[in-house]
Amino acid sequence: MKIGIVGAGNIGSVLALHFRRLRHTVLIANSRGPETLSQIAQKTGAIPVDISESARGVALLVITIPMKSVPFLPKDLLSDLPISSPIIDTGNYYPLRDGVIPEIERGVIESEWTSLVLGRPVVKAFNNIVADSCHCC
Repeated sequence: MKIGIVGAGNIGSVLALHFRRLRHTVLIANSRGPETLSQIAQKTGAIPVDISESARGVALLVITIPMKSVPFLPKDLLSDLPISSPIIDTGNYYPLRDGVIPEIERGVIESEWTSLVLGRPVVKAFNNIVADSCHCC
């Protein structure tokens, strides 16, 4: 299976390693570009790509970035993502990091907010992987 991961921090790196161990093809992207992902690629076996390539024809897309960054993803990110491909959202809302997101403050559930921003349903998962669990990178 071909899996795309947007976000190469702790959760993204752990998932890339896990999915590769299961022999999936993993595309990984971050906001700084594929040239900054060589160490993660070497340790996980994931293929560094631009964010715009991370969702191209994948069977599963994982969005694992700070919630404040979701609205700044490329507007056409999901244009080549099959409608049958699930999107996993690992985000947790931290107002001190993300700033205040008024909709969430008014009671919109985090994954619902992410779905609204992306224009596609998302599944909340893996958002409890702790920061020190990434022994790979």
